[in-house]
Amino acid sequence: MGREGPVGGFVKTLTLDQGSLAFADVLDFSLNRDHYRAVTVSAHARERVEASHARLQTLLEQKIPIYGVTTGFGDSCTRPVSLEHSEQLQANLVSYLLCGTGPLLPVEAARATFLVRLNSLSRGYSGVSWELVDRMRLFLENDWVPAIPQEGSLGASGDLIPLAYLAQILQGEGRVYDKERLRPTAEVLYEKGLMPYRLKPKEGLALVNGTSTMAGLFMVNWSQSQFLVKLASLSTAWLCLVLKGRGEPFGALVNERAKTSPGQKRVAKTVRRLLQEEGHTNKPLTQFREQDGRIEQVQDRYSLRCTPQILGPVFETLDLCKTWLQAEIDSVSDNPLIGDEGELQMGGNFYGGYLSQGTDYLKISLAQIADLIDRQLMSLVDEKSNRGLPPNLAAWNTLPESERFLHHGLKGLHQAVSAITSEILARATPNSIFSRSSESHNQDKVSLGMSASVQCQSMLEPLFTISSMYLICLAQALDLRGIKLQGHDSSFLYSEIRALVPFVSHDQPLEKYVVLVREKMKNWSKNPDFLKEMSL
Repeated sequence: MGREGPVGGFVKTLTLDQGSLAFADVLDFSLNRDHYRAVTVSAHARERVEASHARLQTLLEQKIPIYGVTTGFGDSCTRPVSLEHSEQLQANLVSYLLCGTGPLLPVEAARATFLVRLNSLSRGYSGVSWELVDRMRLFLENDWVPAIPQEGSLGASGDLIPLAYLAQILQGEGRVYDKERLRPTAEVLYEKGLMPYRLKPKEGLALVNGTSTMAGLFMVNWSQSQFLVKLASLSTAWLCLVLKGRGEPFGALVNERAKTSPGQKRVAKTVRRLLQEEGHTNKPLTQFREQDGRIEQVQDRYSLRCTPQILGPVFETLDLCKTWLQAEIDSVSDNPLIGDEGELQMGGNFYGGYLSQGTDYLKISLAQIADLIDRQLMSLVDEKSNRGLPPNLAAWNTLPESERFLHHGLKGLHQAVSAITSEILARATPNSIFSRSSESHNQDKVSLGMSASVQCQSMLEPLFTISSMYLICLAQALDLRGIKLQGHDSSFLYSEIRALVPFVSHDQPLEKYVVLVREKMKNWSKNPDFLKEMSL
């Protein structure tokens, strides 16, 4: 990736060059498009694309049957199609696949989809022309991104139906996000003096026969999930502060010497650092004595004490998902493929097995975060476990004693978190296990990777919601305890919350504050500079 720096800041140039496209670059381009001025494809990549296209032409001249070029598609692969009809065949493929339904993909996911598809075709194994690659590059450079319905992909012969909407806009049809504003493609091209692109042999198939849509949405989901698990680590430190919890569960003995899982170590070190920055200490266990037949509580509930063991696997799952996504970004998810020696081979790189299972793992991880938040909040609001805080975090210290029982504090937020958590957990069932035989049993085993990504996306919005509710409750508890946060990360986040949400001194509607915090956090999750600043 190249960078150029005009006065006033950096403007980046994204360059595609034979599998060198990094995960971080795809994510940055998708989420922070205004940082980029140009998209280029290297001269080396162009040479490979042109050579691959020439090899396809040689195969066609030799009258070798080529799937999807001189044959029908899928189960219809035994039906010959004449070469003079091969271009019409590509147009027909795109046309009959334009039956997607449901909400549109987020524009960030559609942008990632487009970039990943372009990178795949730029590898020089698909037989497409340089003209197609350059037209795709032009669309991306102008940020003309397809409006893609979410429903319809089996995730096995690629994301056929979603990717047909990418092919459609190249042909000057359908709708595009033009600088994130939805417009008719024909209108946009007319303004720029561009003619619609006419698909050449194999190009329609090459565009739709890949895993790029599920990969694009998976990447956006991954980014938001990473933010939320980091936030859960910080929330755990705050809970330990307000509950006067024990620090040993986050120490090196438990998490680095007695057990060596890297995710667990990471969570424990983060929580330990945050507690140390606040000067949090405990009465040494050696000073505990029996008094009146009882001993002080020597350890905390699992939802606090076992947080490294709960969130550690989530971090490691994210690392695994990132590895699989990077491989998918670098790969050619197409069929058939044409090798460097002109060999024609059929395979199944369009099958989204890694992405479907990776997304299912991520969904389970999100369910773990949601359940942890619900359990931790229970300990915080329940007067039987919150160690001297008022029931439901009601501001009894600001109310006349005769009016205290009239107010129920943040009871409503806790009830809402419990309800929303159950909805999140219900969506965590793996999608990949529900494979259905399709397309006359040609596609008899499918990945359902796109379904998994859509389902994962549906878990994230409510998870942002309950995370926001939990932060509001934690800020209330910190104020009730009179804790003045000193650490960089904690004090910054607390001040941001308090800029949006005042201390709750009496019963009042809280939904507007939840929305404010949730939208703020969603914006933070798209900002890599914020994540670096928070150092979580």
